[in-house]
Amino acid sequence: MLTGGIATAMGNDETARSSSVLQHRSLPEQVHEILRLRILNNELPAGAPLAEVPLAAEFGVSRTTIRSAMRELQAERLIEVSPRRGSTVSRMSDSDIREVCYARYVLEAAAYHDVPPGNREQLVADIESALARMESAARSGDTAGVILADTDLHRAVMIAAGHPVLLDLWESLNGQMGALMRSDLDRQGIGLDETVSRHARLLSVLREHAADEVIAALRLHYVDTGGGDS
Repeated sequence: MLTGGIATAMGNDETARSSSVLQHRSLPEQVHEILRLRILNNELPAGAPLAEVPLAAEFGVSRTTIRSAMRELQAERLIEVSPRRGSTVSRMSDSDIREVCYARYVLEAAAYHDVPPGNREQLVADIESALARMESAARSGDTAGVILADTDLHRAVMIAAGHPVLLDLWESLNGQMGALMRSDLDRQGIGLDETVSRHARLLSVLREHAADEVIAALRLHYVDTGGGDS
């Protein structure tokens, strides 16, 4: 019954898209992932309530399982939990968006400055691959897929630099990237196609220009466009 409840809650399309992601995950992790996809794809917009009892009935799980999934969503800043109002879908503030984007810019600029020349060809190939996945996700309206590809694209820069501690610091920000991009898409009123275009422009600079110009392009991408990665 529990597996059936999860499948019913996801629907056929969502089940197909997420089946590989959900393999070998606990029930709270599965519920968390389904709700996360709904929030990121704006099926649950800002301010939408998330009540434990209806969700437990929908998924065929206990309220304890729902609460565990909610804690993860709260940690990712996708929902707010209030003793009086319960849980609601939230968006990041403009100041929080700017701070997270600036932190990513600082880390990625430092990393790119140290990418060995011999690693740059592979870096371009990795970014091209991530951008192709981003384009595919954008065509299908899959915001969650765009966010995953965005993460892979920028992670490639960090990996190419070869600084594990710097990569760990960068990874610590990733739990908030879904909330950041969903919030920024709403705030700027842009579509996923524009998100792809911005990353394509970044790739074109990386292909053709020296490190200082790439770092300037990273600043424009993260900071000088108004504070958003998308």
